[in-house]
Amino acid sequence: MIDTSTGIELTIVIPAYNEENRLPAMLNRLLEGFSNGLFDDLSTQVLVIDDGSRDNTANIARSYLHDLPWANVIRLPANQGKGAAVRSGVTRARGKRLVFIDADMAFDPLAIPELVSKLDHCDIAIASRAHPQSKNIGPLVSRTIAGRVFNALVRRITGINFLDTQSGFKAFNTKVAKILFYLSTVDHFSFDVEVLWIAKELGMIIEEAPVNWRHVNGSHINAIIDPLSMLIDVYRTTSQPPQSRGLPIIFVHRSKNQNVAEKGNKLPKLSPRARSNQSDDQDSADTVMLQDSISRATRVTDLTTPYGDGVAVIMPLSAASERKAMATSLTDHIPGITCSESWATIGTLLDKGLRWRIPQQATPEAGEGLEDSLSQAVEIENSTTGNP
Repeated sequence: MIDTSTGIELTIVIPAYNEENRLPAMLNRLLEGFSNGLFDDLSTQVLVIDDGSRDNTANIARSYLHDLPWANVIRLPANQGKGAAVRSGVTRARGKRLVFIDADMAFDPLAIPELVSKLDHCDIAIASRAHPQSKNIGPLVSRTIAGRVFNALVRRITGINFLDTQSGFKAFNTKVAKILFYLSTVDHFSFDVEVLWIAKELGMIIEEAPVNWRHVNGSHINAIIDPLSMLIDVYRTTSQPPQSRGLPIIFVHRSKNQNVAEKGNKLPKLSPRARSNQSDDQDSADTVMLQDSISRATRVTDLTTPYGDGVAVIMPLSAASERKAMATSLTDHIPGITCSESWATIGTLLDKGLRWRIPQQATPEAGEGLEDSLSQAVEIENSTTGNP
């Protein structure tokens, strides 16, 4: 869920494993961006995900970020892999857009706004080290060769035609990131390939952008062993079409003998976008009105789509308590409806009209949102709990 009432526009996710030596430079540089106004501390969420480090990574991160209102350090109980760490950050993301960036300072965090700006016309932006306009400083020849061989094999297996699938600096529109990381299964280094493959298969728009990158000593990747295990993961994950994978939804439909367009229901006026999409068919008109009412009532930028005789509110990476709270609150705030928790395949939702990029909706009027407590239905671990 992306709660727009918080005013958070951007979530920065920094996965970190045994990074006590390299993380300070990254966080110092990031804080420089807050100091010079490149980032707004009231609209930027920073999440450092400590992937079960055996050193002082978590405490160092807390010491640097304690003054930022939307900063948090999440410590996973054991090392689960970079993919699992990023997924943990995506789960907790509250910004409309999201970027993850490696902790080693190979990429300059001050380049985040430029990469995120690419999302104006795509769903995913990759800071590609292989882009013709990129500037790379000091890559190891052996790593370059290994990387090129791995990329060539990935292209052959998956059909992905990107030059740098393994870049540790990527930006997403958060609503699609939550779906992609819910559908993904890989927890280790090849998670990028799976996420990009799923995105390609689902018709998302992906763009590679130039970047400045420099080699930093201390990589956790074994240049010989890890690529082999990564290729095994790639073979395994591409065996099941993503369209057949399921997503949790809240199914919202008219109560029996109720019509959402009835005057007595006192629904809010349709937004301009909903009015332009309304058809002469009563069922379609009711569905459009119901979908618009959900968007107005929730104050969250969720994906919704017509489904059956109602609307599906798609809630990937959500806890059961959050889905229950959403169903209860929708029922309380929209008269004449019934909500139930269910599942639907992503292919079915796409067939029903789910789209990744939709026109900007009108801003809900004051008083049309859910309680502020809804966004707290699932507690986000604070930096003192030490829990995942």
